[in-house]
Amino acid sequence: MRKLSRAVWSFFLSLGLIAAAIAVPPAHAAQSLGDFYNGNLIHEVYITLDSASISNLNKAPKDYTMAQVELRSVGGTSGKFSTGVRLKGSTSLEKLSGRPSFKLKFNWSNLKGQRFLGLKVMTLNAMTQDGSLIHEASAYRLFNSMGIPAPKTGYAKVYVNGTLKGLYLNVETIDDIFLSKRFGDPTQHLYEAQAFKDLMYGNDRGGELTGPYLVDEGWSTTPDKKDLGKLIEVANMTTGAAWWKAMDTYTDRAKLIRQFAVENFLGHWDGYSGPIINNHFWRSNDRGKFTMIPWGVDQTFGENRQTPVKADSYYFAMDAKEVGYPWVMQSHKKPAIPRGMLFQKCLDYKPCKTLYLTELKAVSAKATASKLSTFMFNTAGLISEFSNADVRAEQTRSINWMKKQQSNVAALLKKNGIK
Repeated sequence: MRKLSRAVWSFFLSLGLIAAAIAVPPAHAAQSLGDFYNGNLIHEVYITLDSASISNLNKAPKDYTMAQVELRSVGGTSGKFSTGVRLKGSTSLEKLSGRPSFKLKFNWSNLKGQRFLGLKVMTLNAMTQDGSLIHEASAYRLFNSMGIPAPKTGYAKVYVNGTLKGLYLNVETIDDIFLSKRFGDPTQHLYEAQAFKDLMYGNDRGGELTGPYLVDEGWSTTPDKKDLGKLIEVANMTTGAAWWKAMDTYTDRAKLIRQFAVENFLGHWDGYSGPIINNHFWRSNDRGKFTMIPWGVDQTFGENRQTPVKADSYYFAMDAKEVGYPWVMQSHKKPAIPRGMLFQKCLDYKPCKTLYLTELKAVSAKATASKLSTFMFNTAGLISEFSNADVRAEQTRSINWMKKQQSNVAALLKKNGIK
């Protein structure tokens, strides 16, 4: 092979092509993703920040800056390597001096092309809105066991400049890497929904990073929202046989109704079928058919953080078109508000409602068959080092809440004649 001249070499370097070409996963050969998304293990993340990066994160916490990272697992250690880092969260955003959530971007800036075990991004949640420290791991486990494309999770001890920040949940990032593993057909777009926004006419406005639905994947090849516009058109059809058929054409209808069932069983008021119509992605394939993906499941299992009462549970009706959530009186001055439009329409159309109730029965059965309460109990033991009396009480309440929810499902099915 002929050597490149110095001029050609410099030209390639200026374009960043060499960096991309030679970027290799910095992981130790023995490490695997199974080490990092294993509910039975706790791995370690060491983040080293210089003074400039600390200043950057204090000034602009949601902008990436440079860091050195080392990832240790049962399989070995990655060794230190450069990555981008930023803080994560909206209402849960904390300062670097506190215990913020983090995003690590392995292919950031001039590191383009770098991967860690095939990953571009790692999401580390501080679980500040999960008083049990087990809700997210348990909820995503149930979604996955029901065949809903949802993130895998694992626990991590996170250190910043040698100081232990605490226990974090390593949540698989929903990006093109995730999509390529969960779907066998090409992705056209991945839309990230915003709270209280729904499939109303006009909500396909805006560009990649503007409007009610942001585009996380696919804009570079398809810089429009025509597929979303069609989904909105179908969603707004008059409820009936034509709507039901169109939903089957433009959505993975079976998975969508099943997702509604899992959300309701978990008491996920912060998801699409809840009153906030929040925390979900819409993924379209190259034919414009959509699948919904859940996200942000920390406030599940009936946790009621609105009251100072310990072990206080929150339930909402699983067959009502309007429900509340813990802070609804403060935010809306009334006890209930409308839920996601597609879920409301499902309740209005008998074949859809029957399918939803049947799926709800299956979810309740799966929680038992998959021994979800045992997983929650064992996970509580795994992370006991980070659990005080309040955390342990919330863990116990959550397990008992789920058992009560199964009784609620049985009563709902009996009321509707579902055997």
